[in-house]
Amino acid sequence: MSRSTGGPLLARLRRRHGLTQSDLSQRSGLSVRTIRGLERGEILTPQIPTLQQLALALDLGPQAQTEFMHAWSTPRMPGFDELLVDPSLSEMEQIDALTRTVLGSYRVISQVWRTQVSADRRLVHTGCHSAIVAVEDGLDRVVNVQNGDGSVTAADLRFRPLMGCRLDSRRDFPESNVAVFEVGLPRPLAKGETHAYAYEIVDEGEGPTDSDGFVWGPPHTARSIVVSVDFAAPPREVTRIERRPGGDFLTVGEVQLDEANRASLVLEDAGPGAFGFAWSW
Repeated sequence: MSRSTGGPLLARLRRRHGLTQSDLSQRSGLSVRTIRGLERGEILTPQIPTLQQLALALDLGPQAQTEFMHAWSTPRMPGFDELLVDPSLSEMEQIDALTRTVLGSYRVISQVWRTQVSADRRLVHTGCHSAIVAVEDGLDRVVNVQNGDGSVTAADLRFRPLMGCRLDSRRDFPESNVAVFEVGLPRPLAKGETHAYAYEIVDEGEGPTDSDGFVWGPPHTARSIVVSVDFAAPPREVTRIERRPGGDFLTVGEVQLDEANRASLVLEDAGPGAFGFAWSW
């Protein structure tokens, strides 16, 4: 799908909802100038949060969200090792360029995230189990963007495939404290084909640190998402947080740990956005 299909699709969806560009601007928080530029094809590669804000403002369902995101994807590109990214771009723009090659090419059916915090307060291990469905023929990779925080350096994070995937390559962005993993699938998937895979992220850094939170979210709506954090020693306070595209993190409420010192949440039709927990010691 060419990168020019996003603008006409946005215009059709806006008109279908009976909205003017000004109406959509108010709903999405984006400027009229931005919406006009997108529809006219003057903006060819909008940032992913911009597309997420539009998808929410247009009240798109899971399949429509995926098709909308895919309309803005670039043609399939070589792997990370072959892909040249303009070094003059900011790190966040480079990250967007890497992830755009698979934008909207698959839909998340379910994701289960489970992370462990050690007695020395380090976020030492995160496991992910995912089920996806291909939106186009030939889907052969997914992309995982892993953030560090004040206590975790993304360059120390190691990706270990467990089932149904392999690590093809990675790129680290030290200023943004982000690692981008190119995750290969065992074989190309046909459109509509489902696939399950699992992997873990392990922090191989040294020394005690005070972790302060964990969040995760799909690039567009997932049928279900589970996020849990297991604490070897309970923090003083745990709160649930979430962030919508383009917004700030919001505190949803205080969380009571279960008998195993675990905080967990289960969401249906979740995303786009980030969901998880913050804690203090």
